[in-house]
Amino acid sequence: MNEAWSAESLRGLSGQQFAAPGEIIAGRYLVGSMIGASPKAMVYRAKHIGLGFPVSLQVLGPDVARNSLTWRRFARELRALGALHNEHVVRVYDAGTLPSGLRFLITEQLQGTDLASLLRKQGALPADLAADYVCQVCSVLTDAHRLGIVHRNVRPENVFLARSRAAQPVVKLLDFGVALFLAEAGQLTIPGCGCVSPAYLSPEQLRNPNTVDQRSDLWAVGLLLFEALLGRSPFSGFNTDQIVQALSEGPMPLLPLSCSVVPPVLAAVVQHCLERDPNRRPRDAEEVIRRLEPFSSRPGQRSRGADGAPRATI
Repeated sequence: MNEAWSAESLRGLSGQQFAAPGEIIAGRYLVGSMIGASPKAMVYRAKHIGLGFPVSLQVLGPDVARNSLTWRRFARELRALGALHNEHVVRVYDAGTLPSGLRFLITEQLQGTDLASLLRKQGALPADLAADYVCQVCSVLTDAHRLGIVHRNVRPENVFLARSRAAQPVVKLLDFGVALFLAEAGQLTIPGCGCVSPAYLSPEQLRNPNTVDQRSDLWAVGLLLFEALLGRSPFSGFNTDQIVQALSEGPMPLLPLSCSVVPPVLAAVVQHCLERDPNRRPRDAEEVIRRLEPFSSRPGQRSRGADGAPRATI
C-alpha cells in the first residue's frame, strides 16, 4: 500500500503500536523501528532472522478488516503483486496474522523517493532519464496487461525510485489497490474525484471507470512522460472543473512538437499516448518501450547517429 508517512501522522498514531521493536513475528522476523504510520497501517523496519536480510513489516490496523472497501483494495493489491514477477514491482515475501488478530505483510525494504517528490525538487528530467523511468513503468504494465490487470492509477506519486547498487535507481510501480482485473465482474469504482485525482484519469475512465481497459494505462503513461519531460502536469493551474472539461470536451493541453527541450520524436510519443480516442493510442505498452528505448539512459538501450541524436535500434 502506498501511504504518505508524515511527521504529523506518526505523532497521531504513536500510541497505537501494532508491533513492538524487538518482537519476533511468525518466528522469523525481528521487528525494528517504526518508519511510517497511517490510519490504515503501520510500517516497521524488520529483518529476517535466519537469512539476515532487511524487510519491511506492514501491520494493518483493525479498521482495515472492518471496512470492506479498504480490505478489498488491500486484497486486490496482494493479488496483483502476487501475480506479477517483475523487478519493477515491490516483492511480497510473506503474509499472516499476529496473535492480536491484526494482519501483517512482509515486503522488500525500499529506500529512495517517488518521482513526484523528485520533480518538485529539481523540475524537468533530461530526456534520456525520463525515457528510462517510463520504460521501466511500461515493463510492469506489459506484464500486468498480459495477465488482464489494468493498474488505473499510474502517476508520479506511485513511481518510486528505489536506490540500488546501480548508478541509476530502479523504478518500482506502487499502488495496485485499485487495479482492475478484466476477467472479473463487480469491480471497484473510481469516482472522478475519489481515490484517483481527475488529473490522472483518461477520458473513458472519467465517463465509466469500470469499462476501461489497458489503453487507459497508456494514457497515464503519456501524462507521466509529459510531466517528467516538462516538470509539470499538462493540467498545471487547472481547477477540477477545468480538468474535467478538458477530458470530456477538450482541448487537451499537449506537448508541442516544436518544444525546444524535448526531441520531436519523443514529443510525438507523448501525443500518441494522449489521443482522446483509445483506438488511436499505441497498441500496447511494449510499443511505447520500443519507441522510448533509443532515448533511454540504460547501457545498450540506445545508439546515436553522427549528428548525436538518438537513433532507433529496432
